[in-house]
Amino acid sequence: MALFEQIGTTQKVTLDDTVACSCTIETAQTIDGHTEYVLRVQRGPHPENSWRILRRYNDFASLNKCLQISGIDLSFPGKKLIGNMRPDFIAERLNALQEYINQVLMNPILASSLPTKKFIDPDSYSTPFHDLALQYASMSLRTDGVYTLGQSLGPIGWRLRKHYFKVVHKPQGNKHSPGHSTTKHHLIKSSSQSHGKQHTTQVCVTTSTEKDYNSSTRDQSGRDDLILSWTEFGPDRYVDDREIHTVLKNYGGVQHPYIVPIEHIASNDSGALVIRKFYKQGSLKDVLCSAAPCNPFLSKYGSPKGRAPLPLKELALYARQILEAIRFLHSKGLACGHVHCGNVIIVDGVAKLMDVENFIFGVPSFYRPFFVQHSKINNCEAIDVYGFGHLLYEMCMGYPLQDSYARQIADCPDTLKSLLESILSRDACKSALPTLDQLTTHPFFSEYAGHFNDLYATTISVQRPHLKFSTTAKDQLKLAVQKTEARVRDEQRSVKNQKRLVRVQEMMTSEEEKKKIKQKAKHEQKQAKLRAQNSLQLNNGPPVPPASITATVHLSSSTGVIVKSDSANSITSPQEALMSPPPSHANSSGGNTSPQPPPSAPPVPAVPPGSLQLFADLQQPIPATSTSGGGIAGAG
Repeated sequence: MALFEQIGTTQKVTLDDTVACSCTIETAQTIDGHTEYVLRVQRGPHPENSWRILRRYNDFASLNKCLQISGIDLSFPGKKLIGNMRPDFIAERLNALQEYINQVLMNPILASSLPTKKFIDPDSYSTPFHDLALQYASMSLRTDGVYTLGQSLGPIGWRLRKHYFKVVHKPQGNKHSPGHSTTKHHLIKSSSQSHGKQHTTQVCVTTSTEKDYNSSTRDQSGRDDLILSWTEFGPDRYVDDREIHTVLKNYGGVQHPYIVPIEHIASNDSGALVIRKFYKQGSLKDVLCSAAPCNPFLSKYGSPKGRAPLPLKELALYARQILEAIRFLHSKGLACGHVHCGNVIIVDGVAKLMDVENFIFGVPSFYRPFFVQHSKINNCEAIDVYGFGHLLYEMCMGYPLQDSYARQIADCPDTLKSLLESILSRDACKSALPTLDQLTTHPFFSEYAGHFNDLYATTISVQRPHLKFSTTAKDQLKLAVQKTEARVRDEQRSVKNQKRLVRVQEMMTSEEEKKKIKQKAKHEQKQAKLRAQNSLQLNNGPPVPPASITATVHLSSSTGVIVKSDSANSITSPQEALMSPPPSHANSSGGNTSPQPPPSAPPVPAVPPGSLQLFADLQQPIPATSTSGGGIAGAG
């Protein structure tokens, strides 16, 4: 019993397990003859909330082995024994492992699993959550003296800090004192207590006890089987420690035809336990996936093979019943915040909402990573409407919406499509969602569940809804709602600012790339110009100093006009210009070709005498500073 006596002081959990993480393999390094990869992990949108870890190929392989139970096809690179230290192979494997971890983190089911969390964040998720839950639950029931804690049901839910156990009533007439409870005969030591290395394999195995519990709903005394859930308080728990016991006690007395009743609820400084009836058919998500409720979460929902949507009339009836349960909670100043298929039970054709106490526990919502991307979904009613939209979508399509909004909705009646678009379309998420009261009057419910109002009136006349809080508790709940909404808005502003920063960085990067391309083009143009000048110099001989360059003109034999010559440093008479052969060029091998014989000279045209005198005058030296003189080149 020493295990249960070593309970240290615990602090409030401030880590939000729903915040998405990204992982980048920066480089690889060789240490002691093996390759280690440097991983940079970032939680949320802020780069400063990041860290680096070292992982070997075997660590990736162990993760992949635990995730295989999901049935999801992942591209994991195979092992290589020879040549695995070559730099080119290490670079190739680094890219393959990067692609693999991207696939894992982009899948919500795989990303939220404990093996993945421990792989990318070992410091935050190395705590033995299951052992602590077993410890707290057994101590709470020991002092109660009514229930006996049975075996663990394993990781049947998506929350890492919520654990499920089988629980039964103690036999009547048992006079054991609380200190000598028979609980010890039913407590099952988890694998991590005796074999720490086997704890991860517990995630990948369905025990025979779970199979028996899947097929049984009554204990030996004929009573309904019960299930206990232990949940650690989350970052949104704002009810005062002195009031939370009273608030939870009031929650335990909730009565509503569309809310699952609570058999027992208790809490300590770290979390709370809730005991409810166990339903063998499982949640609505189990029904949609044709899954056994006590199978591991990864195997149930990773790649289910039996997905099927609900008939329209059943869909409309269940949706309308869930709406009334949510409206009832809001009428009491509460919020649900956790509307999804995993929190709905179907009992004899009636949909019932479950885990309504999660709001008091302060645990993050299942759809929080989605609605924090939309600043208009910033209050508790809008959050519940948004969750209801996802619930409606999954009932209609048979599979969940894997994005924050629906890009296209098809294969459903027009009224249902209109209802879904009013909640899940991009325009709806960017503007404003309908209220709960507006949803109840939508034409879809009038068309497929028109008799619901009469049915509901008859039901509440038999089972009157009840949930009552003291004045102090109401004030605490009101404050909790305000603080919860404030944290949502803060996170939405943070996400929005980070998105804006990313866009600015992309624009700056684009402008820098354009500038680099422009500079490169200018450089290439300059280089081409220099190459052309060098080629011209090679063709025309060595360059002549600028001071010795004189103006050169040609005299047109036909018009008597002086024109510029293509050759520098010489003045050529018309006769010479006509008689001179073209300049010789170097061949590709660097040598000079033999001079070609000059062509036969054409007849020399007659030149006027005055032009010859002008040409003779041009033979005289010209002062360098002269800027006048008829027909001197450069004067214009």
